Amino acid sequence: VGSIDSHVDVNTKKKADHRADLRMPTADVCGNCHLQEFAERESERDTITWPQNQWPKGRPSHALDYRANVEVEVYAGMSQREIADGCTICHTQQNKCDNCHTRHEFSVANSRKPEACGTCHSGADHNNWEACNGSQHGLGYQEDKGKWNWNVQLKDAVAKGGQSYPTCQSCHMEYQGKFTHNVVRKVRWANYPFVPGIRENIKSDWSDKRLDAWVKTCTGCHSERFARAYLEYMDNGTYSGLDKYDEAHDVLHKQYEAGLLTGQKTNR
Repeated sequence: VGSIDSHVDVNTKKKADHRADLRMPTADVCGNCHLQEFAERESERDTITWPQNQWPKGRPSHALDYRANVEVEVYAGMSQREIADGCTICHTQQNKCDNCHTRHEFSVANSRKPEACGTCHSGADHNNWEACNGSQHGLGYQEDKGKWNWNVQLKDAVAKGGQSYPTCQSCHMEYQGKFTHNVVRKVRWANYPFVPGIRENIKSDWSDKRLDAWVKTCTGCHSERFARAYLEYMDNGTYSGLDKYDEAHDVLHKQYEAGLLTGQKTNR
């Protein structure tokens, strides 16, 4: 693959004017050659449909992350456009592939490492990378990652690659024993558990099927009893966190109704 394949047209023999003919390759351009991977990613649009429409169809997902970024009131209303567009830096999976497959090397081996996920899944509003790194899984990964063969496919990472701890990819890209670019088929809490209706949905057939899929993933290393106990523990911990969130939200809402929030009457 050469620059002309990505920036002009695949296998083209024609000359190109750098000022008029160049394009920035979008995900569908990559899909000309990587059709299966592109189709798997696009299938997220149909995979995640919430029972009570807690989220719009297909969200949250990589396949629709740009729409999720711009179709919210805070993005449109924020006066500090640099801050708003700071979110856009990561919310471009919908449009391109090089957030994970970093240009211009596009190393598959590097995209199998948790650091590829941590580029976006980090920070105060979704500190997944920080939480993972501080866990036993993350600490073990940091200790052993130099010993693993990152050139083998995910399905062979343990048997042939020497992988001794799970990674973001080995858990979130796996579903029923297969690895794909659809990473939302086991989503239950959807990263933002305070979204209205998410908590109430956890005890449902829809969520239970996804829970069972998670149990199957976890039993690749753990017993089923251990997996179910820890997943229940995580759910209960999230419930407790939401109870505290509700208390704080109630206080803040009363301040809003009284017009006491900083900038509420002036920054408009």
